[in-house]
Amino acid sequence: MSDKYIRVMEGLEGIEAFFATKEGAANGYPYDRSDVFAELGLEGATPVWPKQVHGDRIAVIEQRPAEPLKIADTDGLITDQKGVLLTTVHADCLPVYFFDPQRKAIGLVHAGWRGTEAGIAHKAAAELQKVFGCRPQDIRAYIGPGISRCCFETGKEVYDAFAGKYDFMGEAADEKVNEAGELKYYIDLKDINRRQLEAAGLKRENIAISEHCTCCEPELFCSYRREGGTYRRMGAGICMRP
Repeated sequence: MSDKYIRVMEGLEGIEAFFATKEGAANGYPYDRSDVFAELGLEGATPVWPKQVHGDRIAVIEQRPAEPLKIADTDGLITDQKGVLLTTVHADCLPVYFFDPQRKAIGLVHAGWRGTEAGIAHKAAAELQKVFGCRPQDIRAYIGPGISRCCFETGKEVYDAFAGKYDFMGEAADEKVNEAGELKYYIDLKDINRRQLEAAGLKRENIAISEHCTCCEPELFCSYRREGGTYRRMGAGICMRP
């Protein structure tokens, strides 16, 4: 195992997917660690770099670009093109990876709390179905490392944003009074994304969830929340091999 990344979605033939550690992080955007790409055998792939805005826009890559491609105001990517390396950058927000081994299509989204509240994972699954004819029962998904329920402390306004849309929030969040006597909510973004994927038709057994919490594991990951802000960003990537 490299100290620069964790391989994810292992065992699925035809793809390479990873999540960088702090040793493999980049200085902000874009994620352009040629050494990591080379170690993964992806030096010949063409990276796509979305400039993330915590939204829910999904960009469709219909042709392999001739050179690295930057896309503004985008938090999700899907493609059916081999040799295209979809990337996102993270410092606590979740990456959600998609692969349909039948239709040969992949996707990757950046799901922070705003993107999660907006349903970006559900939208990406729906776009894979709409654009590439993927069947939801064929899609494999992986909810990657990110801030977990134990560390994602929020105020009532964030909880209410979710509760106004999702009737399961009583199960996806804990309500506690902290040491300062303040009422806080601990929200499980991974569980909310999992529920969105199931609502999009994915099978529960085809959705894997990372147990890593970026905020809890300083030896392995950068964390915007733990560090009080950080310019370092860990990259997520997925590519279908040519």
